[in-house]
Amino acid sequence: MILGIWKEKKLLAGVLVLMSGAASAADIRPGCYERVYSDDHLRSHPEQVVWQIRLKVGDWFTEVSREGRLEVIAANQGHARQNDMMGRVLVQSLYCGTEARGDVCRADCDAGQLEVTKQDSAGLTFRTRYLMAGEGGCGGGLDLAELPNQWVSYRLNRVSDSVCAGM
Repeated sequence: MILGIWKEKKLLAGVLVLMSGAASAADIRPGCYERVYSDDHLRSHPEQVVWQIRLKVGDWFTEVSREGRLEVIAANQGHARQNDMMGRVLVQSLYCGTEARGDVCRADCDAGQLEVTKQDSAGLTFRTRYLMAGEGGCGGGLDLAELPNQWVSYRLNRVSDSVCAGM
């Protein structure tokens, strides 16, 4: 009987270790991520509103969140062009990770969020259906979603931390 209980506790401990490893794997890794979209890419995605994008995921801000910063240069197409945002440098502060999910970054002022759907040593892919970036503060700006409330994905490459210096 005692041997059976000991084996069950050992099995339970092993399962808990595996579960904690899986949870930490979902955390967004710190670093600098960037993508500059080519003219060919933009022509083949005429609704895309982002020409250049950089994401910096930094140090722990709270016990569950890392500091994040997004910088976008708007494309000359889609609703960025319609709203006269093309070529503007737009930013957003983010909190990456929550008590419930390690794969999200939430923006200040209820300005949306992004969800990391894939991450490896080469970079990350995130999706959003509402994430505002602006020229400062909380108001105005550009929604990274191409169409209101419809998912759009962005694949960013892992680059040297120096690329995000000053963000």
